[in-house]
Amino acid sequence: MQTTLTLIRHGESYANSENMVESFTCRGLTARGIAQVTALQQRFTNQPEQYDVFYASTLHRARVTATILAPAIGLPITWEDDLHELRVGEADGLSYTLVTERYPQFDRGIIDVHTRVAPQGESWNEFAARCARVLTMIAASHRGKRIAIVCHGGVIEASFLWALDLSAGARTRVAFPARNTALTTWVERASPHDGRREWQLTRHNDAKHLDGTDL
Repeated sequence: MQTTLTLIRHGESYANSENMVESFTCRGLTARGIAQVTALQQRFTNQPEQYDVFYASTLHRARVTATILAPAIGLPITWEDDLHELRVGEADGLSYTLVTERYPQFDRGIIDVHTRVAPQGESWNEFAARCARVLTMIAASHRGKRIAIVCHGGVIEASFLWALDLSAGARTRVAFPARNTALTTWVERASPHDGRREWQLTRHNDAKHLDGTDL
């Protein structure tokens, strides 16, 4: 029996294109972002991937992405708040330039993972712990199932910390970026050597549906 987690990054958001910092103020996807998700939907239609469960973050950019993909995936969406991107507190809705002027600790969040990026926001340590809890919960709730999850770049990066049992401090040295709408898949299976359960990375940053386009 194996459990499969496929993490899908949302399409390009207005925050991505305009260099804004947005959590709960998220305005959704740009026209380019919608085209990216539509390309992924077409990929799933032409080359179906079988899933048993479909989760998504409730932030607007993820909601739009999941809603577009749902017909091709063919499952109801389970909405999950804890799949949110790093929560930025008082920095929410501000330009990156203004955020770094007003909250100089924002850019130190990766270096000092215990520093909250802004008042009422999270530290990277808190964020990574939240991601670990929700991924553990989802995997444990659906053992032996194939799970699709629409989420965010930060959640995908945090999945590496979770699966590899690394502290958030690892992000001071390494990064695991994913393109908009790229797929990252983790499979939990028994080791062929000694039978222990282990997570294996089977793909990362797979955005072949965007190849040959300007998306």
